[in-house]
Amino acid sequence: MSSPQPDFLGPDAAYQATPQKPGKPRRPWRATLMVALLLPPVLLGSGWLAQSESTLLLLLGVVVALAALLVAWAYAGAGPGTFVAVLGFAFMLFVGPAMGETVLDRHGVRTPAVVAGFGEMSARYDRARTCKLVWEDRDTGEIGRVETGGLSACTDDIKAGDPAVVVVDPTGWQFPRMAADVKPASTTAWAISGGLCVAMELMFLWGRARKFD
Repeated sequence: MSSPQPDFLGPDAAYQATPQKPGKPRRPWRATLMVALLLPPVLLGSGWLAQSESTLLLLLGVVVALAALLVAWAYAGAGPGTFVAVLGFAFMLFVGPAMGETVLDRHGVRTPAVVAGFGEMSARYDRARTCKLVWEDRDTGEIGRVETGGLSACTDDIKAGDPAVVVVDPTGWQFPRMAADVKPASTTAWAISGGLCVAMELMFLWGRARKFD
């Protein structure tokens, strides 16, 4: 009489007896490409939101930028991700004002105004004052008022009642400013912004490459 065969044939036999479904291959490059392509325009948009007159939109821009940088940090890893976050935030701080200054210089409406008074910009500097400007809108006839300027525009030789020129954003996105304060962003500002963006992207790609070595 033959002895009964054991049911357990070992882990190898059990593994071979059960057909395995082929798993989907990992494609980390898809997520890498998506984050790398979306990060710069998201930070550009956040920097532009920060130029708005609205404090709510400014805060929204900061929140969106922080969320995007947090995602990039998680994908790149703790070490490289920290550099990505720092470079990305610096990029937003440079490129936002550069865009705002350039857009206001090119598309702002220069309107005659009158200096109605002065205000103090900072208690630490006696000469750092602001000019209170009043003007009439060319199209609507409405009276506009703004307190703006500083050492570069609202200088000590300006007196109340003097004529001035205010640059008004026709879209209402940015605050009106004195014409002397409105200049296009310098080549240096754009070069720094571009360098920060390139460094951020390279650091992100390096961090992703390290994770999948």
